[in-house]
Amino acid sequence: RKQGRRIKRKTQKETDTSDQASELPPRAFVFSKGKVSAPLKALVNDLKGVMSPNTARALKAQRRNKIKDFVDVAGSLHVSFFLIVSSTEQSSYLRLVRSPRGPTLTFRIRSYALAADLAATLRRPYSAGNAVWQSNPLLVLSDFDQSQQEQSLAATMLRNLFPPINVQTLQISACRRIVMLHQRPAEEGGGVELRQYVIKAAPTNVSRGAPRSSRIKKLTRGNRVPSLGRYGSMADYLAGRGGYSSESGGETDDDEKVDLPQDYVGRGAVRDQRVGVRLHEIGPRLSLELVKVQEGVCDGAVLF
Repeated sequence: RKQGRRIKRKTQKETDTSDQASELPPRAFVFSKGKVSAPLKALVNDLKGVMSPNTARALKAQRRNKIKDFVDVAGSLHVSFFLIVSSTEQSSYLRLVRSPRGPTLTFRIRSYALAADLAATLRRPYSAGNAVWQSNPLLVLSDFDQSQQEQSLAATMLRNLFPPINVQTLQISACRRIVMLHQRPAEEGGGVELRQYVIKAAPTNVSRGAPRSSRIKKLTRGNRVPSLGRYGSMADYLAGRGGYSSESGGETDDDEKVDLPQDYVGRGAVRDQRVGVRLHEIGPRLSLELVKVQEGVCDGAVLF
């Protein structure tokens, strides 16, 4: 105090140190830039699901927004990556940007399938609940050649998009999704393919007749008799043709069966239970071609 008045010595709160910031999981903004079609806007929403929960699902970029606007707010929100979807008359592109100083990888989108497109091709599509998006996915990188500089950089950037796994503290109940990134060989056209799957575990010692008999009770409830005209016999109906496949893990191969060390999500998936592990693709599905590597944020010099 000076002459009865308090002297203000601290003008602002201390910010997080670099060590504390490094402990945070990587976060990403996913948005479109410029004029894009409705399917590409839907692709942006699907990519937000891939990056969940470490992304802003409600983020919407305006036409007047510049890349600099996102860079300015990224530091305070601990956002380290941008995934930017854009389109030209020739092709569509996905840019992977490391904020705030780059580098920037530009991928040409060769082809893509939305989550809704994949669901439309299935008789019984898997519906992912909200709990699936609340945990980080497991990342699988396949066939990236570390001796090639551009593939090595791409693998490093893609790996840093997702938080690393701590095996000592990992709870397997949080492992609900898998994101696979596969580098295709040159003789097959090259490029990177992205797939996303949901993990399901079903007990292997459940009788196949039990779940089907329960389905028959549900179908015949209220005097509603199921149509059997497309089946040759009742045996064909009970065998699960027409989409009524078993939910048991007994149909999986031996190399797909494991003993659970912890409780998992699903009926009967408890500790020490032998289960069959299945993957259900939920999309999106992308085929990408790396066309440019820049040293800055979208507008730097071309490295390769």
